[in-house]
Amino acid sequence: AFTPPSGKTMLLVAFLIFLPFSTHAQVVDTWRFDNPQQQEKALSIAGQLRCPQCQNQNLLESNAPVAVSMRHQVYSMVAEGKSEAEITAWMTDRYGDFVRYNPPLNEQTLLLWALPYLLLLLVGVVAWRVRKRQHAEKGEQ
Repeated sequence: AFTPPSGKTMLLVAFLIFLPFSTHAQVVDTWRFDNPQQQEKALSIAGQLRCPQCQNQNLLESNAPVAVSMRHQVYSMVAEGKSEAEITAWMTDRYGDFVRYNPPLNEQTLLLWALPYLLLLLVGVVAWRVRKRQHAEKGEQ
């Protein structure tokens, strides 16, 4: 015969069901800025820099320790009155061009910037040759 579960068992089951939802806690930055413009500038810069540890996350999205440290560095540099260019240059000097979503055009990134255009050119040449071959085959028939 079936006996209904006791209140303690039901409480334990409810606890185990809701336990995974409670473990998704995040650290919230509580950095104080002098004015809303500084906060907006800091958030904009942190949103444009990539976390070196995470896969395709910016500093605002990542909770990795290095991202938290970098985010705080951005906040303090904005509070000191540094420009976006100065902050980006400092981060690039320290962590390399990888932290920039838009790396500069130089010898090391030339292929990265040229590859989409080269692929587009290749597709165009292949399409042109296929079309030329199709016209030649129609002419023979």
